[in-house]
Amino acid sequence: MKGDKKMGGFEELGKKLDKLAEKTRSRTQEGVEKTRAEAKNWGEKIDKLGEKIKKTTQEGIEKFALETKEIGQVAKLRSEVRQRKKEMESFLKELGEKTYQLHLKKRIGNVELKKLGSKITKLKKGIESKEKDIQRLRER
Repeated sequence: MKGDKKMGGFEELGKKLDKLAEKTRSRTQEGVEKTRAEAKNWGEKIDKLGEKIKKTTQEGIEKFALETKEIGQVAKLRSEVRQRKKEMESFLKELGEKTYQLHLKKRIGNVELKKLGSKITKLKKGIESKEKDIQRLRER
């Protein structure tokens, strides 16, 4: 009888171990499935984040390209403005020189132009005088 009791104890222990093993397998399977679901969820979140980053980057690149193009256009227009101003200054200088030549020939009737012509003549005489002084100092 004692042997039967020992055997019964082993059987009961075996059954308990089987139940424990089954619970462990079941919980492990649940953990694996939960981990798989969480990993899938994280994968989806990472994909969405990647798409947002891609979209934001694309928008930034497009905005940068547009602003760069605009900056280039502005620079080109400013260059054209500077060029036209230089041309205008050249024409104004030429106009002034021709007007001054007419002033010297006494062919200018406008009072303001006559005054400007007289100021230019005084400046020219002053420059010539200073240049003569420089020449004399160098000759010493």
